Amino acid sequence: MEPIIVKKEKFKVAGYSIDTNISGAEHTSDVAAFWSEFDTNGWENKLYKQLNPPKHGEVGMIVPSGNRELVKYILGVIVDDFSKTTKDMTLIEVPEAIYAVFTTPPVDYSEDNENAEEDFVKSIKGTWKYIFNEWFTNSGYEYNDSKMDFEFYDERCHFRKDTVMEIYVPVKS
Repeated sequence: MEPIIVKKEKFKVAGYSIDTNISGAEHTSDVAAFWSEFDTNGWENKLYKQLNPPKHGEVGMIVPSGNRELVKYILGVIVDDFSKTTKDMTLIEVPEAIYAVFTTPPVDYSEDNENAEEDFVKSIKGTWKYIFNEWFTNSGYEYNDSKMDFEFYDERCHFRKDTVMEIYVPVKS
């Protein structure tokens, strides 16, 4: 699993968020419940309809706070500006960075696979584990903790036989 290295200009994300504690396993269940709430409330459709982003794709990211254990998890879309946002949305400006971009192994997310959601989650978790347990150790790159990593879900992750998503990890060059 080899990433591509890209320089990404700064960009803006508008979406919805929750506050969670990352010191234990609690944040994993919080984020999973938030994804369900995001779907149930129709927030994805609202974001696309209201904000009209230039490109299809959702961003999932953890935004640090002043407290090392408390973070904000945002799920949103990339926008040109914040002019169409509402007060209930969370707005983030992501600084320019150099990223190692990993694509998860494909998962069959068709109706025939009753374990599709579980398989996709395992694929994502496995990719994160690979990045930090193996790739950084052997790549010659260093994690850039002054920047923000994020997950990107584009049209390739919508109920296909080859469902994938991307993980953007900031690196020092």
